Amino acid sequence: MSLHEDLVHKGSAANKGLKSLVQVLNSANEETQEYAASVLADLFSTRQDICDSLATDEIVHPCMKLLTSKAQDVATQSARALGALSRPTKSKTANKMAYIAAADVKPLIKLTKTSLIGAAETAVSALANLLSDSHIAAEALAEDFVSALTRVLGDGTSEGKKNASRALYQLLQYFPVGDVLIRNSQCRFAVLSLVDSLNAMTMGTTDAADTLEVVALLCRTKKGINLSYPLWSALAKSPSSLEPLVRCLAEGPPALQDKSIEILSRLCGEQPVLLSDLLVARSSSIGSLANRTMNSTSLEVRVGGAALLTCSVKEHKQQSLDVLDQSGCLTPLVEALVEMVKRNTRCTSLEVEVSAPRAFIERTAFQEGKEFDVPDPATILGGTVALWLLSILSSCLLKNTITIMEAGGLEVLSDKLASYASNPQAELEDTEGIWISALLLAILFQDENVVLSPETMCIIPSLALLLRSEEVINRYFAAQAMASLVCSGSKEINLVIANSGAIAGLITLIGYMESDMPNLFALSKEFSLGQNPGQVILETLFEIEDVRVGSAARKSIPLLVDLLKPIPDRPGAPPIAVQLLTRIADGSDTNKLIMGEAGALDALTKYLSLSPQDSTEADICELLRILFGHQDLIRYEASLSSLNQLIAVLRLGSKNARFSAARALHQIFYAETVRDSELARQAVQPLVDMLSAASESEQEAALVSLIKLTSGNTSKEAIMTDVEGNPLESLYKILLSASSLELKRNAAQLCFILFGISKFRSNPLASECIQPLISLMQSDSCAALESGICAFERLLYDEQHVELAAAYDIVDLLVGLISGRNHLIIEASVCALIKLGKDCTPRKLDMVKAGVIDNCLEELPLVSSSLCSSIAELFRILTNNNAIARSSDAAKIVEPLFMVLLRPDFILWGQHSALQALVNILEKPQSLATLKLTPSQVIEPLISFLESPSQAIQQLGTELLTHLLAQEHFKQDITTKSAVVPLVQLAGIGILNLQQTAIKALEKISSSWPKAVADAGGIFELAKVIIQDDPHPPHVVWESAALVLSNVLRFNAEYYFKVPIIVLVKMLHSTLESTITVALNALIVHERSDPLSVEQMTEAGAIDALLDLLRSHQCEEASGRLLEALFNNVRVREMKVSKSAIAPLAQYLLDPQTRSESGRLLATLALGDLSQHEGHARASDSVSACRALVSLLEDQPTEDMKMVAICALQNFVMRSRTNRRAVAEAGGILVIQELLLSPNADVAVQAALLIKFLFSNHTLQEYVSNELIRSLTAALERDLWSAATINEEVLRTLNVIFANFPKLHISEAATLCIPHLIGALKSGGEGAQEAVLDTLCLLKHSWSTMPIEIAKSQSMIAAEAIPILQMLMKTCPPSFHERADNLLHCLPGCLTVTIKRGNNLKQAMGATNAFCRLTIGNGPPRQTKVVSHSTSPEWKEAFTWAFDVPPKGQKLHIICKSKNTFGKTTLGRVTIQIDKVVTEGVYSGLFSLNHDSNKDGSSRTLEIEIIWTNMISNEDSI
Repeated sequence: MSLHEDLVHKGSAANKGLKSLVQVLNSANEETQEYAASVLADLFSTRQDICDSLATDEIVHPCMKLLTSKAQDVATQSARALGALSRPTKSKTANKMAYIAAADVKPLIKLTKTSLIGAAETAVSALANLLSDSHIAAEALAEDFVSALTRVLGDGTSEGKKNASRALYQLLQYFPVGDVLIRNSQCRFAVLSLVDSLNAMTMGTTDAADTLEVVALLCRTKKGINLSYPLWSALAKSPSSLEPLVRCLAEGPPALQDKSIEILSRLCGEQPVLLSDLLVARSSSIGSLANRTMNSTSLEVRVGGAALLTCSVKEHKQQSLDVLDQSGCLTPLVEALVEMVKRNTRCTSLEVEVSAPRAFIERTAFQEGKEFDVPDPATILGGTVALWLLSILSSCLLKNTITIMEAGGLEVLSDKLASYASNPQAELEDTEGIWISALLLAILFQDENVVLSPETMCIIPSLALLLRSEEVINRYFAAQAMASLVCSGSKEINLVIANSGAIAGLITLIGYMESDMPNLFALSKEFSLGQNPGQVILETLFEIEDVRVGSAARKSIPLLVDLLKPIPDRPGAPPIAVQLLTRIADGSDTNKLIMGEAGALDALTKYLSLSPQDSTEADICELLRILFGHQDLIRYEASLSSLNQLIAVLRLGSKNARFSAARALHQIFYAETVRDSELARQAVQPLVDMLSAASESEQEAALVSLIKLTSGNTSKEAIMTDVEGNPLESLYKILLSASSLELKRNAAQLCFILFGISKFRSNPLASECIQPLISLMQSDSCAALESGICAFERLLYDEQHVELAAAYDIVDLLVGLISGRNHLIIEASVCALIKLGKDCTPRKLDMVKAGVIDNCLEELPLVSSSLCSSIAELFRILTNNNAIARSSDAAKIVEPLFMVLLRPDFILWGQHSALQALVNILEKPQSLATLKLTPSQVIEPLISFLESPSQAIQQLGTELLTHLLAQEHFKQDITTKSAVVPLVQLAGIGILNLQQTAIKALEKISSSWPKAVADAGGIFELAKVIIQDDPHPPHVVWESAALVLSNVLRFNAEYYFKVPIIVLVKMLHSTLESTITVALNALIVHERSDPLSVEQMTEAGAIDALLDLLRSHQCEEASGRLLEALFNNVRVREMKVSKSAIAPLAQYLLDPQTRSESGRLLATLALGDLSQHEGHARASDSVSACRALVSLLEDQPTEDMKMVAICALQNFVMRSRTNRRAVAEAGGILVIQELLLSPNADVAVQAALLIKFLFSNHTLQEYVSNELIRSLTAALERDLWSAATINEEVLRTLNVIFANFPKLHISEAATLCIPHLIGALKSGGEGAQEAVLDTLCLLKHSWSTMPIEIAKSQSMIAAEAIPILQMLMKTCPPSFHERADNLLHCLPGCLTVTIKRGNNLKQAMGATNAFCRLTIGNGPPRQTKVVSHSTSPEWKEAFTWAFDVPPKGQKLHIICKSKNTFGKTTLGRVTIQIDKVVTEGVYSGLFSLNHDSNKDGSSRTLEIEIIWTNMISNEDSI
């Protein structure tokens, strides 16, 4: 991308390239020209920064030249380049046009008219940039450029439309609209197209501003020669065209918003609804309107904005107000509008029309020539827009009234009215402003804060003066303002109004009907104002005691009495006058007397005698009723004679007369003396006959009279029984007809009286009355509703009518009636729903769906005790359904019902229903979780119900308490403790249902208050339930009782001793592990404390229960421990039941589901205990026990378990050959052999002992083997080498096996065993040595019978024991000597004789050259060396002889000789018995030489040492 300097700097490479591209434009090749022009266009479009510098003749001229090209593509690209180059910028605009003359644009204008819309768009875009030149604009207009422009506006792209709009804007800068757009259609098309082009424009751009300016200019254009209608009406006829304008209003800058307002405000009269919809749809536009209304400097914009806001707020009040409020514009807007009113702003130059309420578009009372000829309020000029909008805003939102007041609005309105009141002629040109001001005051005065403003008092006199105006509209809205004051104001204000002299003016408004002035009534309705303000004010004022009894009321009485005379122009005056007189008379004896003195009674009597209109006669009767309420007036002769006259008229008079007479009788019947008179009873039959009259009014009069006469007294109701005809038929016709609601109400009320009599209730017409009664129940009249529902409810006393009534789908209706202050309606509705809901789930669900629960709860705190009971009964019926009881609606019932239960006047029936409903709900956990009442609010009343005289209430109270106690905080609360005593009492009462619920409650409470349960005697009562057999309590009850007792026992172990053992044993049968655990712990404590208790446990069935627990793998450790403790008792083992436990225990050990190691250990211990009993050990089941124990040992158990299992097996096999075989067949021998090598010495010892028992006889001779000997040998070897200890039992076992099975003596295993036996003999204690000696002796005895090789081998090995045996002969007890000596004298060994030295070996002649010769038996002699020349020679020579068996009885012969020249001389001989040396091992000392030649008596000795050992020399054996 080249820099700006490179492109515009002459001589640069970029500039040269650009010039070359321009030169290509002059090429003869059209394709090349088109390409070059396209490149230039793209360059100028993307690089606006170079256009100002390059807009020179040398570039512009070639482009202009190509516009005349025959090739349209070339011309189009050239126009595009020219348009991009000439686009105006902020820096320069004039220099670009300097090279283009007006005549030069003709080809460009021609191009705009081409058939190709793309080429035309390009040309229009270029011209739009050039039309800022007035000469070029004139040229374009002259060449009919407008037609091409409008074509692009209609068919072009969004960019083309934008350029066309800009071009039109440029033209209108120099020429009038009529010169540019010359036809209606063209103008209309241009306006719509321009508005449509706004959709493609960005708000805030000059294009959008120019387009809006053009549209505004066109809309300002008035009708003229070229235009038959204003151009803005084109927008009104094309609703879609308004959306872009609303968008500009919503998103554009202030300038665009002002233009939009100027345009749109002209449509307020034509399209108010559409404008409102569009403004609300784009909510930000409303904020823009408010902003411009407040801040614009243009008066037209402010008024137009207010007009548009008026349209929006009128049609979409809430949405518009929300937007204004959220944007923060509402308050400033109101203040701005007040300021506009304050300045008396008027805008007559702007034709802004605001549509008035739709209710008074058509005029009636405002036609010319009529008495009330006033301007039509349907169209209001801009000067009153502010007042109008303020009226709407203040009527929609209360806070706006405060804002108006704070902005000084009341002062402005006060000044305006005061000015008019002082000089009515001065404001003729602003007549709308006067009544609108009064209207605005009527709206403002609905706010109490405004009413309390000090300025209010200043306005009242002006309003009172305005009531004297000749214009009815002024008087009407002045009355409206006063009506708002009266309704919202204080007593002080009302008194000011009453004393302002306004009453007389208000009376002049009485009697006008809606048909007389529909516009005023419609406008009042639009602003939520009353339609008869005069009547409202007078009625309100006359409700004030001070006014009613004051002079103002007394002064009004004659005026109102005068209104009783017929007035043709005010037909409604007499009834209103009667009503006002009634109001004044009611409650004021003084006013009644004044009326009487004013001739009211005479006037009314005269009316009666003159047969006035029926309606007037009815009102007169009503007034007479009130007047007759005064004791003095009743004494008037006219009133006393009226009864006979009215009855006579009732019988003989005309239709209207009968009606009036009946109404009058109704009033007279209020007097009890009249009602009880015989004459009054004579009125019953004619009144009943009147029920069949065609006149509705007669029927109503008859009804109310009959009701008053017969209601409230059963004896009077009985009067109807003797009446001729069927009054129910007439009532049914009335109810079914299109009669008035009041008539139907009274008919229903009389039906209520009749349905209390079974005769009428069983009449077939009674069921026909259901549908019309339901219709009556749907009316808006509270009285009719009451009568209808009461009659309907009484009709449902018969079940046959219930299903008929249910077919009418009346649930929603009845539910809706449970609201308001009429408790009679509510109670009747509730009772009807109760009857409908019984045993019908769908209807119950419909009731809940219709909101019956919410409605009842809203009324519950306010109603009487009887109605509370009815509502509680309804709740009970509803919550009998599980789906309803689990619902969130049902959860709402809980707390209110608890509150109702606290009422001291709540009857038993209601208590029962309420408690049952609560039980139905709170048994569902989700409902219980939502309960917010404190425990004290709930538990305390329930405790009183536990002591109720009604068992049903006791039952429900206990059950409810049970559900409540599912919540932890209820269990822990101190209040709950108070419920323990009554619950314990109920638990022991013996009534199953009460017992069940009480125990269930105690189950929840006992974990928190176990001591309280114990102190209340709960242990005793619960124990009774647990051991109860006839009848046996249900399992659920029993289980709960056991759980409660376990909770108590868990609290304090001292309670264990208060529970009988049989109860604790029974508790072992529980399905709850916690209960079982407590019972086991208690039994264990009993067993440890009292050894005798084990027998009681056994007798109570503890063994079977414990075995069942083991089978089910419950509490295995504790069960096993107690079971072992039982079987550890000798007396228990003697019992028959103990024997039957062997098989279950074995089964438990074999069960693969047994996982408890401690349980298995204890079960094994139990078997061991049982095995100590000889009878049990010999029992058939002991075989399975042996197999189980072997299986246990195979499973690699713990060391303790090994010990226990082995010991048990010892007991079993010791007493039964069958058991020995069972162990062997189960593979027990191999298992035990492995245990011989156990690192646990105790285990190895017991294993050896078990083997000894197994092979203590020949039962298992087929199982004895070398492997068994090897295993025992290995165990012996292991002990010797690893721990240097001797397992004596192994040695004894070997001895037993060798003793019982001699065939094993010759086995290799036996031979290999001997070295280890010798090791044990050497290292072991006396026991081990004795066992070894016995075993070796056994083997020795077999040597003579076994093969010589084996015998020799064993003896040679056993010879290693010779030194040990010799030692034993010296150190062991004498009992060992014989066996040791026998062994020594049969084992092969070596005899070693050592000749150490000689002493005193002198001889008589010659030197001594001594030597010794040794011989044993017949063996060859052995000779020492010769020691020369020594009488004490030292030889120290040893001679060894080997013997297969020790020499027995043989002697050692030694001859000592001296060798000399003459031969050998004997020095002496020694003979030694060698048996002794075999036993002693070593025999040494000085031995005397015996010789016959020793005459000198000197002693010759030899020092000799003789040793018998197992050492074998190389010498030959002897």
